[in-house]
Amino acid sequence: MRQAGLLLTVIMIVLSPLAAFAAPAPVALDMRIAGDDSVTRIVVEFDRPIDVSHQLLDKPWRLVLDFNKIGYGFSDDVVGDKGLISGLRYGDMGGNHSRIIFQARHPFRIRKMATRAEGESGRYNLVIDLEVTGQEAFEKALDRSLTTSAVVNTAQKRDRLGATREKDRPFTIIIDPGHGGIDDGAKGVGGTLEKDVTLAFAKTLRDALTRETEAQVFMTRDDDVFVALADRTGFARQHEADLFISIHADFLRQHGVRGATVYTISEKASDQVAATVAANENLADSVAGVELPADESDVSDILVDLARRETLGFSVQFARLAISDMKGFARLIKNPHRYAGFRVLKAPDVPSVLIELGYLSNKDDEKLMNENEWRRGVADRLVDAIEKFAALSSRRLAAKSSSD
Repeated sequence: MRQAGLLLTVIMIVLSPLAAFAAPAPVALDMRIAGDDSVTRIVVEFDRPIDVSHQLLDKPWRLVLDFNKIGYGFSDDVVGDKGLISGLRYGDMGGNHSRIIFQARHPFRIRKMATRAEGESGRYNLVIDLEVTGQEAFEKALDRSLTTSAVVNTAQKRDRLGATREKDRPFTIIIDPGHGGIDDGAKGVGGTLEKDVTLAFAKTLRDALTRETEAQVFMTRDDDVFVALADRTGFARQHEADLFISIHADFLRQHGVRGATVYTISEKASDQVAATVAANENLADSVAGVELPADESDVSDILVDLARRETLGFSVQFARLAISDMKGFARLIKNPHRYAGFRVLKAPDVPSVLIELGYLSNKDDEKLMNENEWRRGVADRLVDAIEKFAALSSRRLAAKSSSD
């Protein structure tokens, strides 16, 4: 009997770390927001204890809560028309982290933030009391020492300007599904989320490339997680990519505008639609509560040196191939090759394009983008364009090697 008890104890000791490792993430079961324009209380109810850190962000006024990975069980319509809170955003930030962002109508200060067990129920409440304050007081409360490095997938960057692809290395493609996690992107007239459309198409394109070519294919995300714009380009450089394709499906005020568009980078936008799309996409970090570093705010310097101009030339070359091969199957916008200052296209040594599959503001485009057959058809035509581009790249590499 004693031996059986000892054996049971040993088994429990061995298994307990595994059980802890496999423990499910805490779930935010409910959320309540109450108060007025002067004082507001936020209560988030969890099914188990949680650790939380916070920071404040300005323009607009926001409270950002960061957690180890959690689940979300509360209603999206918890924010009403009373109190300081005017908006709510939440989602995964990549890795093992999650984020909830409250947007406020006025500058505020945190009067109280605490977690407490709720009696015998086994529930734990995160209680936050906010009160209105002046802009000066809010600015003093901004915690500039906190960064988002703990909650964003950070790709190590390599300065490899001037590097050339080795002859025996496979052609490498990075597919970048736009948005994700806490950043939904655009929302279609029928309710489709851009982050879902881009991920579904990116997987279709990846599978087609893997099946039909010998290219090496990576995705900046293959799940519903947030990836910062700089980390997307950093990921491409880290993998010494030969081509970077960012997938999007924006929303425009002009609901009649429809069709696929291929964008390359430029300091000046080709037209108002391009400028609007770039402005929307460049806000992705801000939407997720990631502050834009000062040296990331301008794309004009990416056209400075000859190496970068050469990369831009290759980007334009692929854009034209993609448009040519999609024509006849996918509907294209008028003047389908456009350009603007997209931050996600700023890698100086990676040919990069942003493809708008269509516009979620148009019900016909939205319908097509949700059809598997349409996605496969467009993916197949992009595979053709990529194969042509890879062949041109190989010939350039061979010519460079012979001249050396």
